[in-house]
Amino acid sequence: MLRRRIAYGMALIAALFFQICFTDYLSHFVLILVLIFPLFSLLLSLPGLLGCRISLSPETAGTPRGTPCRWVVTVENPTRLPLARLTYRLREENRLTGGHAVLRRTLTGASQGHRSTEHAAVEHCGLLYCTLQQPKICDLLGLFTRRLPVPPPAQMLVLPIPADVPPPPPVNGGVRDGTGLRPRPGGGPGEDYDLRTYRPGDPIRAVHWKLSSKRDELIVRETLEPPSVSLVLTLDLFGTPEDLDRTLDRLYAVSHQLIQQGRSHFVQWARPDGQIATHPVDSERTLLACLTELCASPAPLEGKSMLDLPPQPVDEAGSVRRVHLSEESDRSEGGAHP
Repeated sequence: MLRRRIAYGMALIAALFFQICFTDYLSHFVLILVLIFPLFSLLLSLPGLLGCRISLSPETAGTPRGTPCRWVVTVENPTRLPLARLTYRLREENRLTGGHAVLRRTLTGASQGHRSTEHAAVEHCGLLYCTLQQPKICDLLGLFTRRLPVPPPAQMLVLPIPADVPPPPPVNGGVRDGTGLRPRPGGGPGEDYDLRTYRPGDPIRAVHWKLSSKRDELIVRETLEPPSVSLVLTLDLFGTPEDLDRTLDRLYAVSHQLIQQGRSHFVQWARPDGQIATHPVDSERTLLACLTELCASPAPLEGKSMLDLPPQPVDEAGSVRRVHLSEESDRSEGGAHP
């Protein structure tokens, strides 16, 4: 851009010098031509300058780590005239690892639009966030520019590669020793029950008629059940990108196996600000949502392990069985709900 303006300035000075030295019609013609040619170029380029649009999108919303994937830059040109020069910058950032890169690109031609691709950095797990910055288009001479509207940013989730690990054992052992039972919400049939006096709102089908007739008051049979045990997968979200990859590989494998078994669970980790994040997982969709939230914040190189913290509550009642996932092994432990 600067070189072209300098070149035009030198041409204009030469035309003025030619006008001063030679006063015939040719010098007037050259000067007028040099003066109006930029305006002619701008007029000819104006439809492309005003109608050109640029957009950014990922080739896919999510891809396994190491699988080639690309960002797609689409340029729409409603005219049949070629674009003289379109420049922009692509900034890509891995929100989890903090890695980033900036690419500068220049496009010419594209009389019927253009579609270009750029390789995404998928070497490590994380949420890739890509922005298209400073899109500018020039007229045919390169003297005038127009900044195009900046398109919305695009993101791509780089998924872990499932590690070869077994799923956690069942959290409910099915032991019925008569202790620790609690009323089942809504009642219903069951092997364990307790007897109590009738309270307004109790269903009629729960009334123990034989015992009620002996006591001259309504006695209901209240079904009991063992307290629920919630399975919580915890992980330490700090370390090098390679450490994070191994930890997320184990999380993805264990969580995916639990989903296939129909076992809902929770995933917990510590955010950079020290707050504990909890995400429920019961399907592939919620697992992807969990990974997206997990990879959206930068992971420090060092931090406090979840093993150093007491089991965190995940629901109103019941107990927690925590399975801690590390880059090398899993550790299972139980903890009562506070």
